[in-house]
Amino acid sequence: MGIQRVSSKWAKTAVLQRSRIVNEYIPVTRKYSRQTLERMTELFESNYIKPDRGTYGNGVMRVKTTRLYEPVVNSEDSTTDAEVSEEPTDRNLPDESEVSAVISRATYLTTTYQLQYGTEERSFHSLDELERALNDRIQERDYIIQQGISLMKHGDLPFDLRVLTQKNLQHNWETTGILGRVAAPGKIITNIHGGGRLATFEELVLPHLHQDGFKKLRTELYRLGIHTAVQLQTSFPRLKEIGIDIALDEAGRPWILEVNTLPGIYAFGLLPDKEAYRKIKRYAIAYGRLPSKKGKSSRTSPKAQASSAKKRVRR
Repeated sequence: MGIQRVSSKWAKTAVLQRSRIVNEYIPVTRKYSRQTLERMTELFESNYIKPDRGTYGNGVMRVKTTRLYEPVVNSEDSTTDAEVSEEPTDRNLPDESEVSAVISRATYLTTTYQLQYGTEERSFHSLDELERALNDRIQERDYIIQQGISLMKHGDLPFDLRVLTQKNLQHNWETTGILGRVAAPGKIITNIHGGGRLATFEELVLPHLHQDGFKKLRTELYRLGIHTAVQLQTSFPRLKEIGIDIALDEAGRPWILEVNTLPGIYAFGLLPDKEAYRKIKRYAIAYGRLPSKKGKSSRTSPKAQASSAKKRVRR
């Protein structure tokens, strides 16, 4: 039986939401529709809209919602524009109760939606306009909408983490590596194929957390990788490996953005810890992701086969 792959983000999310432990790490995530778009933009300042099936961050969009409360000038109000623009003095500053009363009876709300796709940004002043722009890209495909997490930054650039969890030689789940990915300037995704760069977990996280906090987070992520794999295996029994995309918010709390059942492993070989990479490859060979070295050496190359055939012809 081959290694099981699950392409639907929603199918994986629905399984993970059934775990009390894992669900605490999942941002609010729903199937995309007009109704969920309206509700999510009411609840959260930032939301990501992603293809249900897709790789390398292709098709991912972000919507940022900005609401402004602006004063309504009634016709009976004798206050002039000039008076409104004057700087208030200590003597005419209203108290908090007066301010609340004015806001509650004499303001209206303007909402702006900023849509970003790649490095392209557009602004809309109604949900209908935003929905039409989204539908131009979504067309008839299935999408999900997910609460945006304000990512921790390295310098001025946001980053996330990839946690790799594999079946080990005893057929148990084991988290074998964590790497970091820093977004390219102006991009909303950190994916390497989208211009992001690799970094070590330590390089990205240690500047934000003291040593004890860093160790605690690393332990938490290693355990989360196992909990996530065990939960997914309840519905997808032939899984052998997963890659979990983890966001760290500005407070250092981890969030599961999505789970990949065909995770890239060669990126770990570019990191300094070569022993960890050797273990990753050893496990991948054992469960059939990579060909064994023995299998490679036992196969004769096409060039050698041709040479052998020539010798046989000469005989």
